[in-house]
Amino acid sequence: MHYLLFYEVAEDYLARRPDFREPHLEKAWQAHERGELVLGGALADPVDQAVLMFKGDSPRVAEAFAEADPYVTNGLIKRWHVRPRNTVVGEAATTPIRPKGMAGKKGPSSPILRMWKARSTAEKFDTYLQHVRGKVFPSLSAIEGHHGAYLLRRTVGAAIEIVVLTLWESMGAIRRFAGADAERAVVEPEARAALTQFDDSVTHFEIVHSTPERFHG
Repeated sequence: MHYLLFYEVAEDYLARRPDFREPHLEKAWQAHERGELVLGGALADPVDQAVLMFKGDSPRVAEAFAEADPYVTNGLIKRWHVRPRNTVVGEAATTPIRPKGMAGKKGPSSPILRMWKARSTAEKFDTYLQHVRGKVFPSLSAIEGHHGAYLLRRTVGAAIEIVVLTLWESMGAIRRFAGADAERAVVEPEARAALTQFDDSVTHFEIVHSTPERFHG
């Protein structure tokens, strides 16, 4: 679900903003990297309000941001409130709805393969495998636009090299899983404990042809 955080700025907002802008932006970009803050910024002409859009399971994701925002704690914001926003159109929509005439159509985007790499040891790999089979892949299957996954391994000396490939309908579907920063790897604590090394980011490829045709027809 998306949530809009509305700020009503104080009369001296523009004059005082330079003193607090750096910590505010640092907090905002950290929230974006966690997949919580989708977009944010002040309204222009006049600069009397700001609107930030969050993604989360409840409005708490936006409320917690506001409560700790240097703009709020230092009085640059007079009032703030949060409202849920139903997003139904676009790749990033949380509940996409198409008109009847477009039902079943995928749109112009190509399906996407998402690739992530890691390493483990022979002793720890079984723990990682159980985590993936028991938690990760089942949770992915519940996400709209997810179309399957592969867990690959090979032995390299004393290490186990791991490649995870997941198949997605679109980048919008990937963002439903990974958040706004789609390039960020999602590595849960249970997985980290079973790995000796892993990539912090992923690589996305457009699938231009497959045999059999998994996504088309």
